[in-house]
Amino acid sequence: MLGTLKKLFAKDEKNENLEPEYEGPESGPNPNFLTDPKKIDNLLQAIEKDSPLCTIIFKDKTEEFSSSILDFQIASKQIVIDELIPKHGNEYISEANNVKISTTHNGIRLAFQLENIKTGSSRGIAFYKADRPNRIYYPQRRSSPRIQLTSLNVTFSGTSERTKSSIGGNLYDLSRTGVGIIVQNNRARIQRGDLIKNCRIKLESSTLTFDLAARFIKTSPGTEKTQIGGYFDNISSKHQKTLERFVATLEREEIRKRKDN
Repeated sequence: MLGTLKKLFAKDEKNENLEPEYEGPESGPNPNFLTDPKKIDNLLQAIEKDSPLCTIIFKDKTEEFSSSILDFQIASKQIVIDELIPKHGNEYISEANNVKISTTHNGIRLAFQLENIKTGSSRGIAFYKADRPNRIYYPQRRSSPRIQLTSLNVTFSGTSERTKSSIGGNLYDLSRTGVGIIVQNNRARIQRGDLIKNCRIKLESSTLTFDLAARFIKTSPGTEKTQIGGYFDNISSKHQKTLERFVATLEREEIRKRKDN
């Protein structure tokens, strides 16, 4: 999913604001915030397992950036996040004292602050460690989630640039600039940082082609099923517009469902 993710979770200006502005801790209890350490740990473990894409917001920047939670180290109370997209966001986070991160879990929009950020590197790709938050904004109501596609049976195919092996599977989620797929096995030996070339997905009557930069790989325990998430790369403007129309349609349907409930 390599590209600009400034609108990973689309915000409808007409919708109510489902999360607070970038700010420091509030005084007094607030039912929209998790503050119990055990509940925070459980939620962060669940988010890390699902590997959702996240939005990173800087206090003094209007541009939004994308990342993902790679690991939650419960013993050391550390969160590990991927490098930022677009890449110039990595310059900002290296200098920042704290940033806001937001994502969606089980259809619920959540947000928290990352503090005490430290930089690391793996296979030439940057990552960042931060302290576990003391609270998480997690209102128990639906917001506009990332688009989950498991019920639509959208197929995916591509070829590993590194191993030259073909890979096939089904989409489990989709954003304007990223996609997650499930494959029955990882025979193509896809690793984090690999480029998957000549990818194809069919959305309604349109077949989209692009390359995909793999950013997280997870194999379900006891099975050969592997979850692969990545950023679009080398996608044409025509196919990008088709993708955005498709995502916008699904978002409108989700909003209508929430209003009807």
